[in-house]
Amino acid sequence: MPVNHQRTLLIVGDSISLGIAEIRGTDVTGRVERSYLDILRTQLSDVTFIVDADIHRTTADAVELMDPLLQEHHPDAVLVMLGGNDVDLLWKRFVISNGKIVQNRIRVDRYSAHLTKIAQKIIAAGAWPILTDMPNHALDIRGRYLSQLSGKDVSAMIQALGGQPVSDQGLEVYRVAAAKVAEELECPFVQYGTSLSRVPLESVSGPDGVHPNDYAHGLIADELVAVIQAVLEKSRSAQIGIKA
Repeated sequence: MPVNHQRTLLIVGDSISLGIAEIRGTDVTGRVERSYLDILRTQLSDVTFIVDADIHRTTADAVELMDPLLQEHHPDAVLVMLGGNDVDLLWKRFVISNGKIVQNRIRVDRYSAHLTKIAQKIIAAGAWPILTDMPNHALDIRGRYLSQLSGKDVSAMIQALGGQPVSDQGLEVYRVAAAKVAEELECPFVQYGTSLSRVPLESVSGPDGVHPNDYAHGLIADELVAVIQAVLEKSRSAQIGIKA
């Protein structure tokens, strides 16, 4: 009997997986011309991609979604492209308080616990989890963007707290937490956010200073493609072994 070589990859993500380049509140005001997913579909033509993504999605949201998604789609592997909204600053509170309230959307311990639950659910469903880190904001762009929208000098508020270096240090705590979850559960881990931080953030950021631009999506695809190929090949080999 012929072996079906078509593999299914479920992507559980946020606005990045939707190819969004700019959001104002809940309004999508810009998209990239070619997202990382568009590129992957071209490079991995034998893979069926299923995308379940939403703006502002956190790992807490995804925990509740995983069981129905896994039951519906029966993927061979799941790419978990989340974390940016967990670590994101609650910007509205920050601006209204004139920079006095500095709070991540989800604490790092909760983020780690959610990510662990997500990966465990994927494993229990017989699929392969692929975990990732997350990119940082380009705060020079972000500050100017929010200053224009709010009529306040948000750039000065950001600089008063240490600016980009302090933000980078805070983000690294979340990246390390994600890497630890991947190591403990023996999951593939793609550090695409770390890769983006090796070039000037302004060169990979959209107009809101948050979302990756077209150039960044190309870099993201470069980081993902080999890992996805390797994981799906393992899945294929395991299935053939079971059938044999």
